[in-house]
Amino acid sequence: MVNASPPKWADRFLEWYCNPALLEEIQGDAHELYYRAIKSGNRYLANLQFIWNVLRFFRWKNIKRSKRSNTNRSVMMYQNYFTVFRRGFIKQKGYSFLNVLGLAIGIACFLLISFYIRDEFSYDRFHTKADRIYRVHEIFESDGVGERSASLPFPTAEALRNDYEGQVVQAVRFFNFQAPTIAVATTTPDNIKEFNEPRLFFTDSVFFDVFDFDLVKGDKKTALAHTHSIVLTESMAQKYFKGEDAVGKFLRLQGSTNLLVTGILKDVPANAHFQFDFLVSFETLKEFYNGSMPPSWYWNPCWTYLLLKDRHDATTLQAAMPAFVQKYFPEFVRNDITLELFPLTDIHLKSHMDYEIQPNSSLTTIYVFASIALFVLLIACINFVNLSTAQAAKRAKEVGMRKTLGSQKMQLVTQFLFESILLCLLSVAIAVLIVVFALPFFNSFAEKDISPMVLFQPFYLGLLMALPLTVGIVSGAYPAFVLSSFKPITALKSNLSRERGAAFRKVLVVVQFSLSIILLIGTGVAMDQLNMLRKSDAGFAKENVIMIPVLRSPVSTNYEALKTELLRNPNTISVTAIEEVLGAKHQVGNYLIEGLTESKPYPRLNIRHDFLKTFNIPLAAGRDYSEDIVTDDSLALLVNEEFVRQMGWTSNEAAIGKTFGNRSNRKIVGVVKDFNFTSKHQPIRPLVLDLNTNPRAFELFIKYLAVRIKSNDVPATLEWLQEKWKTQIPGWPFEYFFLENNLENLYKNENKLSKITLVFSCLSIFVACLGLFGLSTFTVEQRKKEMSIRKVLGSSDSEIFMLFSKRFFVLILIANILAFPLAYLLMKQWLSSFAYQVSIDFTLFLVAALIAIGIAFVTICYQALHAARSNPAEVLKNE
Repeated sequence: MVNASPPKWADRFLEWYCNPALLEEIQGDAHELYYRAIKSGNRYLANLQFIWNVLRFFRWKNIKRSKRSNTNRSVMMYQNYFTVFRRGFIKQKGYSFLNVLGLAIGIACFLLISFYIRDEFSYDRFHTKADRIYRVHEIFESDGVGERSASLPFPTAEALRNDYEGQVVQAVRFFNFQAPTIAVATTTPDNIKEFNEPRLFFTDSVFFDVFDFDLVKGDKKTALAHTHSIVLTESMAQKYFKGEDAVGKFLRLQGSTNLLVTGILKDVPANAHFQFDFLVSFETLKEFYNGSMPPSWYWNPCWTYLLLKDRHDATTLQAAMPAFVQKYFPEFVRNDITLELFPLTDIHLKSHMDYEIQPNSSLTTIYVFASIALFVLLIACINFVNLSTAQAAKRAKEVGMRKTLGSQKMQLVTQFLFESILLCLLSVAIAVLIVVFALPFFNSFAEKDISPMVLFQPFYLGLLMALPLTVGIVSGAYPAFVLSSFKPITALKSNLSRERGAAFRKVLVVVQFSLSIILLIGTGVAMDQLNMLRKSDAGFAKENVIMIPVLRSPVSTNYEALKTELLRNPNTISVTAIEEVLGAKHQVGNYLIEGLTESKPYPRLNIRHDFLKTFNIPLAAGRDYSEDIVTDDSLALLVNEEFVRQMGWTSNEAAIGKTFGNRSNRKIVGVVKDFNFTSKHQPIRPLVLDLNTNPRAFELFIKYLAVRIKSNDVPATLEWLQEKWKTQIPGWPFEYFFLENNLENLYKNENKLSKITLVFSCLSIFVACLGLFGLSTFTVEQRKKEMSIRKVLGSSDSEIFMLFSKRFFVLILIANILAFPLAYLLMKQWLSSFAYQVSIDFTLFLVAALIAIGIAFVTICYQALHAARSNPAEVLKNE
């Protein structure tokens, strides 16, 4: 057998060619390869084969080993970074806690407000044809007086569909008798359930062709196609039929009309701009209007939606509206009417018309919330960057030592960025936990139903990944690129912890507290504005006024008897009837007033006798309607003071006797003091109070019974009223609400705004103070040797305290100086959207400044006193 051991030159070749670290490991492999080559018996060929095998096999193995080594080296490097991070986090746990908690709170606040904003912008976007659906508005104004209505006359939908079939695919109307509630009851004699329902609408059979609401049971094509059919939501099916199959059963409408249940809907999503519980086929309305639809082009009670073939057709159709108005609307109003197409997806935030189906939100509120979210997040990020740079400055000597031992600049940059991003990721994780636990409380006061699962949407997943990277890179940029660029000798000799970054941190503190002070001032102004809207004198009595819906009820034939019976209670002050909720809504009527050549639209309320007494509205001139003068309902009129000013009459007394209509015996008999007959978002406008004693007025015009009671023993009075109602109006549900409580809903947006602003302003101050506490702690640590020397040289505790704290108070003072003008300009801009504006109280600025200074004082007081009372001997010995 041939000796398989390679010659000495082969070993020397291996030592020259191979990685020395691998030589011992591969020596046996080399011998094995040589043995395989020598089997041919030719040693010369064996030598060549051996060299070839080394070049092929060992070169590959060496590269592979090298790559594996690089990978292991990278893993070990990041493990080392993580170890350094963990040790630093534990060693500086106070700073680390403040840093992570502050940023986590800021991110959590940002996420919560962004949930709210995204939900607001999501309204009606679940409809697949949303971009092609438009609502048509009717603007009926003359010289700035009239109405901007979200609804149209009955015939408009059909006329638009017929005249513009090239652009309009379908038209859908909604109608509810303009009634606050409609009576619904079961028909089973042994188990009758009766309720007044506020969310019942009549609608066209093509409803499901336009809107995407899920039908659980029934056929979308036929559910509303036939007269006397009704579709209800799952909640209402449970309410009326208790788990039974509601389809095929009957409900009774207004105590007389039986409707067949033909379908069950899923409950309407919360992000739909109109909510409903019942849909009744539009054909059923013919029963209420003598077998046909109302043909009037003046009365406009139908909310009308168009589905266009293409969204670009809206421009063409809008241009055709003036000709459409001239073609169909009555001559006496057509010159004052404009029709407007409004996108479905814009209704919730941008439509502020009269007679909305339900109150909308406001784009201004969204802008304010977005500003708050950005402010709080920015404050938190500034806090994080400030503490990170302060801590990083202490690591200058570490950087110098590492560079002395051979670390490259990119290694240092990578390490600092890695630690900063890791800290941000920890903050994000804590922020998500805060959001999950806080969301139920946030939903409660924001009136939302947002699920934590929204965090798994692509937008938020991307945000939660991008945020720590962005903030981490920004906060880690200073130590990564500045400290790592120092020469080792400079870093080891200089006290960089005080020399570097101090000015930058001061600027950040000023910006941070400026934003917090602006939020505090904004909160104060918002709360003042809300209190003014809610509590300032509206010009009429709204306390202890009970409103009872009576439209299309048996009250129409029994009003006087019911009124007499209710007045028998000593706690009943006065009873009247009115067209709309006073202080919230009105209607419009055309009146030809003396001095005008043609009739004009004016805000109007149909009322009954004792209206002024019930609502305690004083007369400015003339007299009230009198029950002793039977012609008052046809020949007399009451107007307000603004009406007199609009007409240009010299005084309220001059208005008395002015004629209206085309007959000289119809006269204005009284002028009432101005009062806010709509919300205080709008200025007081001219108003006509029109007496309507016709019993049929309860079929269309008179919607509420208003009963003013004494404040003592309200529950007993309500019980007594209910008993008398059942006696006088048997078989009709008794429901009521207090006027004062109802009017609170008009200012829901402002109430929500003030709550959210207050909560997040407090959180922003808290986050800012976390940063200030951290910085003051850092300053104490950096200056403890200096302060100890000062104490040895005779400085008192108070002098040390002032020396330490004055730098922070100077920063807070600068923050106030910057914040005051910015807050004033922002608040003036916000208040300009209100017809009635509270005057900005400059006391709020002083209060905000004192709060900021006070909180800052408390925040740094502990550290300042600790620095002042420290034992110089201990400090200097440790140094």
